[in-house]
Amino acid sequence: MSTQSFTQAQKLTILKSAATVGIKKAAKIAGVHYTTVYDWRNKLKTLGEEGFLTYQPSRPGRGKKIISAQQEAAVLECWKSNPGFGPGQIRGQLRRAGITISTRSVRKLMQANGYRLQTKRSDKSSTQRFEASRPLELAQMDILEFFINKAKVYLILLIDDFSRFILGWRLLDQTSVDAVIGVISDAVARYGKMEELLTDRGFVFYSWRGINRFEKYLESERIDHTHARPHHPQTLGKVEACNRRIKQELIAQQPFPNLHEARGAIERWVDHFNYRRAHQGIGGFLVPAERFHGHAKEALSAMDKGFDITGQDAISSFIERSVINLVMNPEGRLTLYLLGQPIDLGGR
Repeated sequence: MSTQSFTQAQKLTILKSAATVGIKKAAKIAGVHYTTVYDWRNKLKTLGEEGFLTYQPSRPGRGKKIISAQQEAAVLECWKSNPGFGPGQIRGQLRRAGITISTRSVRKLMQANGYRLQTKRSDKSSTQRFEASRPLELAQMDILEFFINKAKVYLILLIDDFSRFILGWRLLDQTSVDAVIGVISDAVARYGKMEELLTDRGFVFYSWRGINRFEKYLESERIDHTHARPHHPQTLGKVEACNRRIKQELIAQQPFPNLHEARGAIERWVDHFNYRRAHQGIGGFLVPAERFHGHAKEALSAMDKGFDITGQDAISSFIERSVINLVMNPEGRLTLYLLGQPIDLGGR
C-alpha cells in the first residue's frame, strides 16, 4: 500500500467516491488500506464536512503502521471462528499463533468489517480487585440461568480464582444440592482440593437458618466457605465474567434444540476456554490451563521466540501437571491431597 499523504480535500474526494463504488474499491484506487478510508469516514461523520476540511491530523514520529495481508487474513479468520471475541482477545489469540499485531490495528480491521464497540458499564470506585496467589487456593462457583426452547436450564460453573481454569460444570433442568456437591467432588477427584470456595447466598449454597447439606459437605471436606456480599455480584467477578463469556460466545451464537446438544456444545466450549482461548484477565496471552498447570513462563517464552503454540502437540506439552495440593486446617494440621485423595501429614 502507498505511504503517500493526502490533503483533507483529497480525502474528501476519495470518500465521495467510496459512497458510490464502496470503501474497499475506493481505497484500492487511492492506494491505501481500506481501514484508512474507514477512519476518514468516521472522522467526517464526527466533524462534518467543514470541520473535516480544516482538521489537522497529527504526525506521529514512529510513522504509520502498515497492516499486512497476512495479518488482515489472520484477524478476520480468527474473528470468524470466534464471533464473540473483542479486539483484545483476537490480538492475544493471534500472538499465541506467532502473529504480532496491535489491538488498535485489530480494532480497525474489525470495525471496517462490521464490528461495533460495546460500551462497558463499571463502577471502579466500588470494585476492589483481588486474586488468589496460587492454583486451588480459592475457587468461585455460580449458577447461570438461560432458556432452551422456552424451558429454563441451569449451568453450574466452578472456576479456579488464580488461573480462571474451569474446574467443573453441570447443565441441569433443575438445581439441587446434590448436583452442586457433585461438581465439587468431581473437581477435587480430578484436580485436587481447593482450600476455599466463594459463592453467593443462593438457596443451594446457603441457609438462613442453620447450615444446609452443601455447607455441611464443605465442612466435612475441610473446604472453607466464603459468601459474597448481598446484592454485590462484583465479589464473584471472575465467575460472573465467565458467565458473560459463555453467554456471548456460545449461548447467544448457537441455539440449542435440546439439553443433550447443549451439553455437547458446552463441553467443547469449556475445553476451548481452558486450553486454547487467550484470557484477558491473566495478561491476554496465556490460556487458563497454562497458569493452572504452572507452565506460564514456558508459554510466554515460546511466544517471545515467535513460536506457534496453538497446535495440539504444543498444547499437550504445557498441560501435564502432578495434581498435588497441600492444605493446612485452622488447627495447624497438614493434609496432602494426591489426585484428590487425602494423605494426612500430622501436626507441625
